[in-house]
Parts: sequence; structure tokens; C-alpha cells
Amino acid sequence: MLAGIRNKARCPCPRCLIPKALFKNLGMVRDMQQRETFRHTDDESKKNLVATAWEIIYKKNYAVDYEGVDTLLKEQSLVPSAVSNL
Repeated sequence: MLAGIRNKARCPCPRCLIPKALFKNLGMVRDMQQRETFRHTDDESKKNLVATAWEIIYKKNYAVDYEGVDTLLKEQSLVPSAVSNL
């Protein structure tokens, strides 16, 4: 699970997409509601973003910190750590 944490991300938790601005609610009833509302789902669109990032990194030989990879993954705090169909 630690490999899924994105450094300096908008949403650092790999299990939910709670933005840092809402961390003030940790431990409160609202926190549990937010964890449900912002729950991370591993759907096809996210898998496609990660697969595209992998292609840029491994097939086109760009660095992991290349701006194009960052643009693809940053909004949803994704990391290029796994892909099923390459």
C-alpha cells in the first residue's frame, strides 16, 4: 500500500481521494462520510491512465517525473505502479 502513496499529491491516500484541505476532519463523523464519498474505485478509466503512463515511461523511455506522465496521473493522485494488459 505504501507504494501507492503519491508524494506531494492533491489526495495522498491511495484508498480514497480526500483532498488535503479536508484532513482537518480526521477522526470525526464527517471523516467517515468523506471516506465513503471520496472512495477510490479501480475502474477502466483509471486503469487506462496508468497504462498510458506506463507506455510513456517504458516504451517511449521518458522519465517517471516527465510532465506528460504527471499531467495524466496527478489529478487523481495515481501512480504508475501496476498495469494488467501490457
